[in-house]
Amino acid sequence: MERVMFTCFVVCGLLYTAQGGPIEIFTKFMDGNVIFSWNGDPAPRYYVQITRDGESNYPWYTVTRTQYTVEDALLYDSISIKVQVPGDKINDMTYKVSKVESNVGDSVNISWTAPFFPQAGTFNIYHTDKINRSIIGVTSSGATFVQTKYEYHSRQYDSRNISFEIRDITRDDAGYYNGGVSPAAAWSGGGVVLIVHDKPSKPNIQGNLNIMVGEYSNLICSTYSTTAPDYYAKLHPLTPLSYTWYVNNTKLYGETSKTLSLRVTRNHRYNQYSCTARDKLESDLSDHVIINPLYTPDNLNILPQPLLNSNDKLAVKEGETIGPYTCTADCNPPCDISWKYKDSTSGGLFDVASTGLLIGHIVNRSIAVFRCFAKHSPDKGFKQIESIKLDVLYLDEPQMVYDENSPLYTYQEVLVQERASLHLFCHVNGNPNPTIRLHRGVNANIIAETKSSTWLNHTIASLQCSDTDEYTCKGETKGLTSRKKVVRINVLCDVRVNNKDKVEVIRGFNVGLQRTVIIKLPVIAYPQPVPSSITWVDPEGQMINGTNVLLLPTHELYSHLITSVVLLPEVEYYGEYSVQYNGNLLTKIPITKIEIFLTASERKGTLKIAEV
Repeated sequence: MERVMFTCFVVCGLLYTAQGGPIEIFTKFMDGNVIFSWNGDPAPRYYVQITRDGESNYPWYTVTRTQYTVEDALLYDSISIKVQVPGDKINDMTYKVSKVESNVGDSVNISWTAPFFPQAGTFNIYHTDKINRSIIGVTSSGATFVQTKYEYHSRQYDSRNISFEIRDITRDDAGYYNGGVSPAAAWSGGGVVLIVHDKPSKPNIQGNLNIMVGEYSNLICSTYSTTAPDYYAKLHPLTPLSYTWYVNNTKLYGETSKTLSLRVTRNHRYNQYSCTARDKLESDLSDHVIINPLYTPDNLNILPQPLLNSNDKLAVKEGETIGPYTCTADCNPPCDISWKYKDSTSGGLFDVASTGLLIGHIVNRSIAVFRCFAKHSPDKGFKQIESIKLDVLYLDEPQMVYDENSPLYTYQEVLVQERASLHLFCHVNGNPNPTIRLHRGVNANIIAETKSSTWLNHTIASLQCSDTDEYTCKGETKGLTSRKKVVRINVLCDVRVNNKDKVEVIRGFNVGLQRTVIIKLPVIAYPQPVPSSITWVDPEGQMINGTNVLLLPTHELYSHLITSVVLLPEVEYYGEYSVQYNGNLLTKIPITKIEIFLTASERKGTLKIAEV
């Protein structure tokens, strides 16, 4: 039960009007203000000075009415007034405030000394807040109540010492209590103000919850006092509340201010903050809030991790696709992630994907690097990059050039004069540098090779017919399909006897008195000889008519076998026979008696005649 702390109002005083007649000073308590009034005669002016809680350094005011209002009277324990009629003495009086404080749910005693108690009739006790109502009626013989929560304690009933109890207090019981025989007494001075304390309103935590890591978040436990009456509550914020802060429902010791200041870390996203406020009573616990720490990523992660070579690059074959790779970043809010590639030719960056997934992009040699970009919307200037450098593997079709400025095409035939020089250049572009080989013939004999350059040079200082062949430029790189270009070099050479092979003279058959001889003459020539241009001349220098000449091919393009069936003029006509081509001597073949000819069976097994 609360102790009553009050001093009765001094409700009236005397002063004299300008005409010398005494007047009374009256007081009223209305809505937290004290109204001083007096019944003096109208005058041009009155001089008034107010003293609050004994402090007299207040100025004199001039008023032209017979009343003066002091606002917010509950801020003071006493209020004194001095009133002077011009030309007269100063008159004063002191008004002391009586107030009782209690909490919701408690009981409290209210008491004061009334200026009088009626000998007959009813003394009404009034409660005034938002409305004015009578709550207790007291006569000399007893008391009546409008509610059972009231109990009158004064004995005798007609005593001027008014005392009663209010049980189970609510905020509606707050207000001004006074008594008298008429409703006007409800506002007259001398009563008691009951101040009812309730717990503050349920707090609402305010503040910016979206804070960059490293900065400070200021959480404000916003509440208001629910103490009544309202004219007291509006003054109450001048007395600060005390606060208690909780993190994950655990009290934070030492944090009693309205504002909780925190240096934000990433781990704050796991914390729930709440608070209570205390006046006389503690408020309900606020709803919790969660700080949303904003932060940029420490790094970007590309998954799966690319398998890099010794140059810290990802080896990819040209024409193949890259990925899938996923670029991720731990940032809040989530970063905007995209992929771009850098073109090594133009130096420009080109969009690949607007998300963190890189998949299905076809690689070419101009792509130097794929870059993952992360941007953070709260920090417009932030940008982080993670790159996959590429080692694009490729092998181009070989390029062949002869004599420095004559390009060669696949399966092109080149005619070159015998004894001329020939310079072959074989170029294969690739990454890494390919192995370049120059092959000759269908057996692909290697005649030149390089691994250190993209160019391979080969020179034939003096071409021979035997240099006629297919020449292949071939590029090879491990893991890539080899590429090649084939050309044919045909050496132009005049008809002549191939001294590397033997001339065969084969006994033929008789034609009357004459005999035939089959002669196989190996020759070299390109293009191939024309059989009709081959003639035989006997030892006398006479052209032999009726000679049958066939041209048989061999395994070399430039090598031929001229097979002639020569009719000797007479059986015993021997000597040195000449073979001519276009009238020019190729060789001389001696035919003598002792010539050993092949037998018919031998001839049958060896003689092969080809169509010319």
